Amino acid sequence: MSNHWGINLWNWENELGLKCVGLPEKAFKMGFTAVELPMTFPEIPKKLVDEIRSLDMEVSLCAALGAGRDLSNFDDTIRKNTIKYMTECLKSAEAVSAKVFAGPLYTGGGKKHRLSVDDEKKEWELAVTGIRKVSAIAKECGVRLALEPLNRYRTSVVNTAAQALKLVSDIGEENVGVHFDTYQAGIEEDSITDAFEAVLKEEKMYHFHACSNNRGVPGQGFFPWKDLWGLMQRYDYKGHITMETFAPGGFDAGWVQPQKSADEIAESGILYMKQHDWH
Repeated sequence: MSNHWGINLWNWENELGLKCVGLPEKAFKMGFTAVELPMTFPEIPKKLVDEIRSLDMEVSLCAALGAGRDLSNFDDTIRKNTIKYMTECLKSAEAVSAKVFAGPLYTGGGKKHRLSVDDEKKEWELAVTGIRKVSAIAKECGVRLALEPLNRYRTSVVNTAAQALKLVSDIGEENVGVHFDTYQAGIEEDSITDAFEAVLKEEKMYHFHACSNNRGVPGQGFFPWKDLWGLMQRYDYKGHITMETFAPGGFDAGWVQPQKSADEIAESGILYMKQHDWH
């Protein structure tokens, strides 16, 4: 198998901490071959580091960019604090041999606003220069950055795959690509499959979150899963295929849970991924 089936620990816990200890092993026993750490804090507890090191799993990190973390903010202090947070995350990536740092790294804090043309250009340039700085640190740590377009309710900076590809092109660093999330794309794209293929065709698909339209697991909802899986096969995508589901009260949790428990959510997701593996 060339791909790795992953799950974000947000499926069980809302914050990175000691409560996450035991979850990677649980995911591994279910059949997951990758685990994603939600970086609500930039430091990974040593017990969790030791557990991950003991398992034959690949690792990705997902940024948690709440208030005060925003790489394209007009406030220089906020930008510096964000660089510090991301640098610490990348050092943590080294500790668990993570190869991808994903998420909306260019923005944060739920920032959505209408700007003048000049300020919009300024914000974009701050994102470009900020990611370039982070990419240099990421190279030293052996990590690729994957930039995630978010929906209109979460940001006004990058909403579509086309915008993400433009940002990646403007940054111009080999270790910077796109993080495609089907849940986000289902709100913003005219065609999920066209947007997905555009990123694959450019060979810039560095990370993939497979989530249904209601934030459930791959295979659920009304997304064209068969077509998406076929495109990954056609373009020989070898990155992680990661579930990003949320525990009640979590970042993107719904009020109606698709299954009864976090374990059931994980188990139904890995079952679909195993049944549709093309390797």
